Amino acid sequence: MSGGPVRRWPGIAGVAAALVSMAYAHVAADAVNPMTGPISDYTRFDAGAWATALGTIMLALASLWVAYGLTRVEPVRGAAARVLFIAAALGLLLTATFPADPAPGAASIGGEIHNWSAAVVFTALPCAGWMLGRRLGKPALPAVSALSVVFLAAFLATQPGSLTAGLIGGPDYHGPIERLLVLSTMALVFLAARGVGGRDAVATTRLSRWPSGAGAMVPAQPSAEEALLPRRPVGLGSA
Repeated sequence: MSGGPVRRWPGIAGVAAALVSMAYAHVAADAVNPMTGPISDYTRFDAGAWATALGTIMLALASLWVAYGLTRVEPVRGAAARVLFIAAALGLLLTATFPADPAPGAASIGGEIHNWSAAVVFTALPCAGWMLGRRLGKPALPAVSALSVVFLAAFLATQPGSLTAGLIGGPDYHGPIERLLVLSTMALVFLAARGVGGRDAVATTRLSRWPSGAGAMVPAQPSAEEALLPRRPVGLGSA
């Protein structure tokens, strides 16, 4: 019995909602300079704060939907990618819960949780996309995963306060690189939802201990004449 195809629209809708929310945050909080200001600066404004949080939560739900779809279509071989999508979803929820520190030099527990959660998101999703693309035969997923890794390396290199930021003038264009990194992660979840969606779920059947019908091995019963014959000893001993 077939499990039926997995719907792809919940994951795609989650990514679309995240994209619209992020775009609205950029429009509503126009005081933030997109060239130099990080995305976390939009949380300093009321309109940008709820839009950024909503977009992050929707992307987390889309990642969870992909993990759920993998449970149905690839319950065994997709286990590693499924765990990574769940880890990315948890990281996204933590980044939405704990805001970033207002300045690069400031350090707080909430800010550290935000930074490390974002690190989990930006590393787990490319790895999951790479493995899932190779598993499903979708070349776009490994390509976007590799592009996301390139953006992540550029993001770390231009991060204010890093060793290389001053050498390459990173703070002047750190903002666009961060936004490209976020867009690449959204594209990964979108492609993963499209790849998993539409595939038939693996049917689960209950196997009985013995097959029904003919073919079961039944030991032969001795006839009445054979039962009257004297039995020969079995094992060691005299014949």
